[in-house]
Amino acid sequence: MSITLPTNFPTGDRCTVRIALPPVLDPLHNPTRAPMPPMPVDMALRIARSVLEKYESASIHDHMAMLCAATELEGSLRDVLAALDTERAA
Repeated sequence: MSITLPTNFPTGDRCTVRIALPPVLDPLHNPTRAPMPPMPVDMALRIARSVLEKYESASIHDHMAMLCAATELEGSLRDVLAALDTERAA
């Protein structure tokens, strides 16, 4: 894909920029793909603690920081719960 952009050249020339688009990404949820086995509880807890530490000083007024924190914390919580369920079932 190429886009022609106006520039501030004195001659009024334009430049052409080539943009490489990423390939189509996998969907976030693919029910036909086999789920990954849960990680051990101690590893899931260690990861969850590191995510909490990473975002402990994030500003509540920073929308992107809160979005990133919520997304990573949800994933960590799901990992911890899956690990606990697997450990309890064994």
